[in-house]
Amino acid sequence: MRYQNIAILLLALSFSTSGVAKENSKKNSKVVKFQAGHKTVMPGKTLKLYSSFGERATIDGVPVSNTWKAPDHAGNHTLVVTDHNGNIKRRETVFVLEPSTKIDARGYLGNYRIGFYPKNTPKGFIKLEKDEVNLPVSKNFKIGQFLCKQQPAEWPKYVLVSDKNLQRLETLLAQLREDGRTNASTLFVMSGFRTPYYNTAIGSAKYSRHMYGDAADIYIDSMPRDGNMDDVNQDGTIDKDDANFIYDYAESLYAETGIIAGGLGAYKSNAVHGPFVHIDARGRVARWGR
Repeated sequence: MRYQNIAILLLALSFSTSGVAKENSKKNSKVVKFQAGHKTVMPGKTLKLYSSFGERATIDGVPVSNTWKAPDHAGNHTLVVTDHNGNIKRRETVFVLEPSTKIDARGYLGNYRIGFYPKNTPKGFIKLEKDEVNLPVSKNFKIGQFLCKQQPAEWPKYVLVSDKNLQRLETLLAQLREDGRTNASTLFVMSGFRTPYYNTAIGSAKYSRHMYGDAADIYIDSMPRDGNMDDVNQDGTIDKDDANFIYDYAESLYAETGIIAGGLGAYKSNAVHGPFVHIDARGRVARWGR
């Protein structure tokens, strides 16, 4: 398998870097370049912005310099950076988070049930209205793809998506395209963020990375787009072997590029869903289901 010319989007991990992150320094690893796709900031805090000489930045159409003070309430904003000719160089979504301190004694944010974290409660959550689900968080993924499958009629909802796992998802999609394994515009996210309440309700692991927006259960669905895994290993059958193929492909790719370590799990189909692959960015290698 060849891994060449990988150019993907990564959200700047601390939001203190420019649109292109430092090259990976791991010996013998491929160089992977990343460009910012969204930023997060707590209400009332200052967000650092970076641009090259001659570039101009605006947030919601208002010119900004190298810093921007977030409003005192949660919401979503649009950062646009243009060059000296007015050409758009990048466009990013800026999410002002809803503080987790607003979770009430019942475990709710407003009417949306979060529950309680067993440890490491996030500082805040992305607040999302119904008409905001298509806001981009990276080149090929939108925030609505990661919503928890609970309270379908309740808005606003709250969600998390990990910068590090978006890196892993974008890397995988980019190389699958380059190798001609898919023409998909994105990966289908079967399960992304899970609130602690929902995670407990479905009997998932107590410390599941899904609760931190740091995991996604995915499959490829484009040829045809029918709500099920494609025949990615091209053996004429859609089954667990297709999940195994993506698992093996991702494992080799991640080792070759040297990006952040994480979990990979392969799952067969059942009465509810087809085969899929779990991908997370826990920071250490974990493997199961293969």
